[in-house]
Amino acid sequence: MELRRFLGILTAAVVIILTAVVWFMPSGEDFRADNPSWNGTREISSLPGALPVLSLSDLPPSPGGSLAGLSPSPTGATLILIPYLDFTPAELEALDSFVTGGGTLVLADDYGHGNQVLEYLGLEARFSGQALLDPLACYKNKWFPRVSRIIPSPLTDDTGELVLNHATCLVEVETIDVLALSSTFSFLDLNGNESSDEGEPAGPLPVISRHDLGSGEVVLIADPSIFINSMDTFGSNATLVQNIAAITTSGLLIDQSHLPPSSLHHVKGLLAGVRGSLITPAGAVGLVIAALAITLVPVWYKKGDRNGHRKEGETADTE
Repeated sequence: MELRRFLGILTAAVVIILTAVVWFMPSGEDFRADNPSWNGTREISSLPGALPVLSLSDLPPSPGGSLAGLSPSPTGATLILIPYLDFTPAELEALDSFVTGGGTLVLADDYGHGNQVLEYLGLEARFSGQALLDPLACYKNKWFPRVSRIIPSPLTDDTGELVLNHATCLVEVETIDVLALSSTFSFLDLNGNESSDEGEPAGPLPVISRHDLGSGEVVLIADPSIFINSMDTFGSNATLVQNIAAITTSGLLIDQSHLPPSSLHHVKGLLAGVRGSLITPAGAVGLVIAALAITLVPVWYKKGDRNGHRKEGETADTE
């Protein structure tokens, strides 16, 4: 009985320790706001007014609307969206209402689902989805193009040169909407052989553009990696991010709902759900009952042991 009790306590302790480790373990997933590593977005998520968004259904639907933790503003909030997962009709409708109502959507994509959003919003511009390479105007190799053709605007103010990371380019963009272009040495690698071949689009190619839509605007960036922690110190990347954050004082929203979740993310989600249930009145009652049960188990075991010994002794006396 003592061994069974010890094993029960040991199992409970292991479960509690593992749960705490998982809960406090930092994320290592690409673009996650709670990831402090090179591929996360902890830096931009730590800016004043920045707030991760776990569901597009939480977006403020109108210029005067507000998200939890944000104050209503006639200028609307700014949403950074990295679209690596497919969108539902309800999510697309929420994005449309957000932008046309006065919000700013910063859509940063390379090889994801950004074109699904653009088609729904009725914009002609598209993400190419092919690799943008630059063998000469680059940081350390052709996959890191340097972008110095910057068109003056509030978004690109004080931005001298950007450094991209495995980017693509924009197509079907009007010249008047372009804010940044790659160098004349860049090209779009359509066949994937990493060489500039005849018939492949050559630079300068648009990589950032801005489009009015309803009362709001859409900013397209052909490289979401510009937001990760490790790219913050390259060129004027940090300045561009700060300019995006300063578009409005209503708040900077960073969508997390269209990033591929890992096993760790799933487990943390389950733990968050359990935690949410426990803070409800019914959950609190259940937790108290469970705590009492765990506390009384040793008492019940001891009582059972005493009764068992007593019965054995009575039987021996009778004989």
